[in-house]
Parts: sequence; structure tokens; C-alpha cells
Amino acid sequence: MKVRAVDFIGIEVPDVAEAKRFYGEVLGLQVAYDGEGWGELNAGNVTIALYSPGAFHPQSTGVALAVEDVRKAARELGEKGVTVGEVAEHRPCYMAEITDPFGNTLMLHQRKDGSAG
Repeated sequence: MKVRAVDFIGIEVPDVAEAKRFYGEVLGLQVAYDGEGWGELNAGNVTIALYSPGAFHPQSTGVALAVEDVRKAARELGEKGVTVGEVAEHRPCYMAEITDPFGNTLMLHQRKDGSAG
């Protein structure tokens, strides 16, 4: 498996609308996606994803590692003993959660348009 880039950093927030206002209006980041209980803002070459508690995964932050093929990367890591979740399809991407030896959640992430970072 080869990591191409970090696609996004996820941050769990208690109030997504207020977080989008802060990150967008106060910090001046451009809104890339504005959904119910979810928002994405461009921060240079990395996206900041904001989401409601429990909407994404049990941890409050996470890093999405861009890979060429999520299914292949998930298989490779599973064979190495890494805990890997099911591959999920979303509107713009495919993702699978993995857990590091310390219980931290990371995501394998593959954008449908082939871009990374």
C-alpha cells in the first residue's frame, strides 16, 4: 500500500452549523461541501471535514489517507493484522476505517475522481 497524500482531517464538533461559520467566516476557509450534519472546507491541500458526534466514527478526530485502491489497501493491511472496517461508498469516495495499535482511527480514502490531497 502506498499513501498518496492526506485527503482530509475530520473533526467532530457539537454544533456543525456553528463550526462551519467559524471555519468559513472567521478563519476564511472556502466551503467545499455543505451538508446536514457534515461540512467540508478547503484548507490549502487538505480538506477539514466537520461532523456531528457519532456521525462518522467513535473518535473525535481522524485522518484520511489517500490510496489508489481502498479495497486493495484494506486487504493488504488486513493480511498484516491491522483491524480494518468494511469499505463504504459515499457520494465522492470510497472509505474504510483502520485502527492503529493505540486505538486511533484512520481512514483509507479513495476519491472517485482519482485526485488526492
